[in-house]
Amino acid sequence: MKDAAQSGWETKTLGEVAAIVNGGTPKSKVAEYWGGGVQWLTPKDMGQMDGREIAATPRTITDAGLAGSSARLAPAGSVILSTRAPIGHLAMNTVPMAFNQGCRGVVPSEKLDPIYLFHFLDMSRELLNDLGTGTTFKELSSSNLKSVKIPLPPLEEQQRIVAVLDETFEGLARARAHAEANLQNARELFENYREDFLTPSRRQGWSYKKLDDLITIKHGFAFKSAFFVAEGQYAVLTPGNYHETGGFRDRGGKQRYYSGEFPSEFLLRKGDLLMAMTEQAPGLLGSCMIVPEHEGYLHNQRLGLISPKDGVAWSTEYFSQAFNLKAFRKGLSDTCSGATVRHTSPGRILAESIPYSNDKAELETIAIDLAEREQDCRTLENAYCEKLQDLDDLRQSLLQKAFAGELT
Repeated sequence: MKDAAQSGWETKTLGEVAAIVNGGTPKSKVAEYWGGGVQWLTPKDMGQMDGREIAATPRTITDAGLAGSSARLAPAGSVILSTRAPIGHLAMNTVPMAFNQGCRGVVPSEKLDPIYLFHFLDMSRELLNDLGTGTTFKELSSSNLKSVKIPLPPLEEQQRIVAVLDETFEGLARARAHAEANLQNARELFENYREDFLTPSRRQGWSYKKLDDLITIKHGFAFKSAFFVAEGQYAVLTPGNYHETGGFRDRGGKQRYYSGEFPSEFLLRKGDLLMAMTEQAPGLLGSCMIVPEHEGYLHNQRLGLISPKDGVAWSTEYFSQAFNLKAFRKGLSDTCSGATVRHTSPGRILAESIPYSNDKAELETIAIDLAEREQDCRTLENAYCEKLQDLDDLRQSLLQKAFAGELT
């Protein structure tokens, strides 16, 4: 870092150069507290923002709601920070704004440029999370936030740093948008190929067949939580074992094991096909997993074991691909019920249809072709994901240089 005596840099705590404003929520059942002219922000709103500035919020409160709760207004030009669920969302309010108890407003003094403060808090997300306390969820207290040390050069230097960062980040944002578009295109490339490749009208002897004519689906076992252990012989597969891009994910230290009694019929074999029957995470419903080799895999009731009926030509890999077709996944989604977590059932799944031919050799040939093309697209996806990570790393490196006095 630059020599403080020569450059005029100081180190202050946030409490010395900014005021901290706490948030609050008016009583939801008091109608006259809601729908007024006071903007009111939440961490959820902040997570959906595009850009750093905000002037209008999805929900507003009245002056009576402000007066009748612990919510307080932060003046325009403050930096609002989410301090729980999660810690680290940021927004700059361009109008006076209130917020709920999951946020705190950081109101800079005349010694602190607001955008410089924003960039500093952006750089400090990991530190802010480390300062959070709590068992159910972490929360960053006012006192811990005030104790955070901030490098403070003269105001003119703060504004120079802001100008350099803003210009550089604008270029990084363009590069990121380009990489994200390429990533999306890579994913859609294979999906579109699969849709076209499996159109029955393009294949002799093919048609859409109802799953009830082809397969059976068996719920997993309802394991009792009292018998879950950190290590053991029998590992329980759940929707948490599904990788974000499909397929099996080893949960490592988060894998759960079962020490209680269970019917032997629920012991899985290598190559078994499981389908997620719950939308525990976006896009999870209908996702398939081919069980890897293991001597003690079980599956819970949120996963269905797919088995062929007698006389049905069967290829695990083909059915796994067919279950990822857009029309099938949409049909499956339409069968869902449930308010908190949407889910479907074997009966509803079996009413859906997929492209099919009772020629096992052809199914296996198609599955091999699709697997090869999918791998090519996965390679592209991984390259763009690495590019996005590189851009994020570069952004963080620039922030660290800026607040170490090394940004030229």
